[in-house]
Amino acid sequence: MLLRNAKEMGPRDRSGFTLVEIMIVVLTIALLSAIALPGFRKARTQTLLTQVANDIKVFGDGFDLYALERGGYPPDYHLGAPYNLPNAAMEEYLNAEKWADTTGVGGNYNWEGPDSYPYAGISIFGATATEDTMRQLDKILDDGDLTSGMFRKIAANSRYTYVLEE
Repeated sequence: MLLRNAKEMGPRDRSGFTLVEIMIVVLTIALLSAIALPGFRKARTQTLLTQVANDIKVFGDGFDLYALERGGYPPDYHLGAPYNLPNAAMEEYLNAEKWADTTGVGGNYNWEGPDSYPYAGISIFGATATEDTMRQLDKILDDGDLTSGMFRKIAANSRYTYVLEE
């Protein structure tokens, strides 16, 4: 008889994986995951920062176009809700919903107009990212130094701001 039942088979005749083989596979997967996850996190962070930088540049273009067509930047928005646009006319120049969204570095976009500040710029109100992450954002937008350039941390209000005009 060619076929034997399982009770007649010896330990070497049974097919399947041993516990040691399964443990080796699990450990290999765990090791590969440990190697790959930091790279995935870094790529995700870089993608988020690139999106924030793109949004800031698009918003900056909108404010610049507003200033060009209307003879100056809009006044600062003083009502304490940083996610609102400084005036309804700005909706012609940029996407109000995108402006109101939470940024990829936490917080919301805020307009800091030249009537209240010695500059006109787009700040991030309530950013939750680390200083190192914001420095990475600065490298995309500017010079990588948060104390100088167009994108910097303003000492007076501790906000990260993309300065359009001083």
